[in-house]
Amino acid sequence: MKTLILTGSPRKKGHTAELTAYLADRLEGEVEILSLDNRKDITPCRDCRYCFTHKSCSIQDPMQEIYHKLDEADQIVFAAPVYFYNIPGSMKAVLDRLQVYWAAVVRGDRPSENRKGGIILVGGAPESVHQFSGAVQTFQYMLGDLGAKCEGVVTMGGSDRTGLCDRPDVQKKLDELASRLNG
Repeated sequence: MKTLILTGSPRKKGHTAELTAYLADRLEGEVEILSLDNRKDITPCRDCRYCFTHKSCSIQDPMQEIYHKLDEADQIVFAAPVYFYNIPGSMKAVLDRLQVYWAAVVRGDRPSENRKGGIILVGGAPESVHQFSGAVQTFQYMLGDLGAKCEGVVTMGGSDRTGLCDRPDVQKKLDELASRLNG
């Protein structure tokens, strides 16, 4: 089993990385963590609609490697910090290029949800009811377009003041997500 974890945090040793590593340590099979931060070598989507008639993107750049990794993965997890209630811009630019997978609806070849997925989100602000709503919705749609059923969402607010070691509730949610992905 191959799990691809796509992260969007600019902080290599930040809380998103900490939660991602915690989950990765509990997953069975091959796990790859791929940072999408500062991928300036990936051209933004141009909405040329090439993918409406082809199962590929007209832009030939390093995104091709990410498409290949996504296609090979049995499980996909998105992990990101939340800035002003949504995902970081560098990750959003890469997600926009996943239009290729959404366009399967137009092409008529959308995959069934035969893969598993998950979402990890971290926010510095004190936890609030809708703190992660925008990012969760974005990632849930992306997982669906990738043919992955979301097995769980793990959020941790208040990371400006506390980390994973002080949050047994978040550790438990990560353990439960790992169990569902391994199951």
